Amino acid sequence: MHTLKDKRWFTQQVRPLLDSLYRIAYTLLENDADAQDAAQAAVEQAYVSLDKLKDRSKFSPWLFKILKNECYTILRDKKRVIPFDVLPEEGKEPFDALDLKAAFSRLSPESRLCITLYYFEGYSIPEIAAFLNEPEGTVKSRLSRARKAMRQDLMDQEVSHAE
Repeated sequence: MHTLKDKRWFTQQVRPLLDSLYRIAYTLLENDADAQDAAQAAVEQAYVSLDKLKDRSKFSPWLFKILKNECYTILRDKKRVIPFDVLPEEGKEPFDALDLKAAFSRLSPESRLCITLYYFEGYSIPEIAAFLNEPEGTVKSRLSRARKAMRQDLMDQEVSHAE
């Protein structure tokens, strides 16, 4: 059982991270409800597991790892479901114009996460590497490949719209 002091400390740590938790979850899940569920589940799991956190100065990376695991659990569960309500309309073009969001969504979840953490959340390469528990070189490569893939995707869109 956590003491009142632990509860206050936990609340002080979590409150400033709530927006980031949601944005990171949304980046991986691309769905508002799922992102909210993942963020809430991560906070709950962190609170229940607070005794397992040895170094409280590493709370943020620890919480983000819990969030990442929650997101991947949701993604795994979604692969088992076949959605019938989201069918493309016949004869419609997939894009009306160059679509950065669409190019972003076609990246792998890992690449989207790196892009979000780096460009939108402002984390450094070493911080992202610690969060993902991967070497810095892997993070740099993933960012580079993601930028290149998005650039190519946007160029392909431009060419297809010009035809």
